[in-house]
Amino acid sequence: MSKESEKKIKYCVFCGADIAESKTYCPNCGKLVIKIVPGKKALKPRPFSKVDLSRKCPNCGSIIISTILDQCPICNTELEKISEVRKAIVQKKPGLIFTNKKFEPEQKFILKKDTWNLKEGLNVFGTCIYILVIVFFLLMTFSLQLESATPTIEEILLTQIPELLFGIYPIWYIYNKKHSFTKLGFHSDSKKIPIAFLIGILGALMLLLLNFFSDSLINFMSDIGLDIFGITSAIQEQNLVIRNSGLIWIIILILTLCVRTISLEVVFRGVLHNTLKQRFKNNYIVILIVALAYSLMLLVFTIPYGIYFFLFNFLAFVVLGFLYEINRNIYNTMLANILFNIILIILISL
Repeated sequence: MSKESEKKIKYCVFCGADIAESKTYCPNCGKLVIKIVPGKKALKPRPFSKVDLSRKCPNCGSIIISTILDQCPICNTELEKISEVRKAIVQKKPGLIFTNKKFEPEQKFILKKDTWNLKEGLNVFGTCIYILVIVFFLLMTFSLQLESATPTIEEILLTQIPELLFGIYPIWYIYNKKHSFTKLGFHSDSKKIPIAFLIGILGALMLLLLNFFSDSLINFMSDIGLDIFGITSAIQEQNLVIRNSGLIWIIILILTLCVRTISLEVVFRGVLHNTLKQRFKNNYIVILIVALAYSLMLLVFTIPYGIYFFLFNFLAFVVLGFLYEINRNIYNTMLANILFNIILIILISL
């Protein structure tokens, strides 16, 4: 048999009989002949073993179908580990999480290293508020035992403690999760630091103008008899205490206010602002919500005097929100607030 005729001969894959190239059915068993493309080998399909990857959260009972998540996205409880063997044989397809009577894709709950998940960010912000409330009431209980007729520099410093501790948890959270600090708005790009410093100077000047407007408004309200809670005399007493304090106490107060500023910016700008950006695409809405949240917080924790500063706090945080949105760098607002506090304490001390 010639080589040319051999090329025209093929074999039945069912019974092994010789079949001419022109034949469609095997002359021996009568089955349809499968044509194999020259140069390619037929791949035998690999049987798929169906593996149940659903896990039930031991705490809240949520059903999680995911090979990625190690903890429940609803209550953060650690889940049962999935063996690498089970992960290897499962088909590649999006995982699902059962919550609120429906399945949702796991991508909605997966924590990213550089951006906040909406639920994740709100949980972190809520924890910060919880810490603030606990520290505030503990401090208030302690202060009642040491309350004096006139304020002292020590008492002024003590009132800053809740906000000082306010921003520790988000930093610990980012560090513990091994996430990037860009998630909080910290950018290590050296080119952005000089820009942030210039924006900070501009922001500090704007805050000083707002403070001047706030002081003028409070004095006007006092002149027309609306100083119900004696805010004017309280401010004068506090300024007098600062003015009569030694240089060391002034430096400690400035450092305390700087750390407090960083703490507040981490929580409200780094966490809340960046989280709401995932929900609202309109920057103005995000800025207004964050400013309102900050103003309400200070109003609640500084009643009754906080009523007089509500407008200033709101407008100040609106300004800081716009400064942050220039290049999404938290150093902008931190520097603006720090410079404002330094200049304000120096003016009071003179």
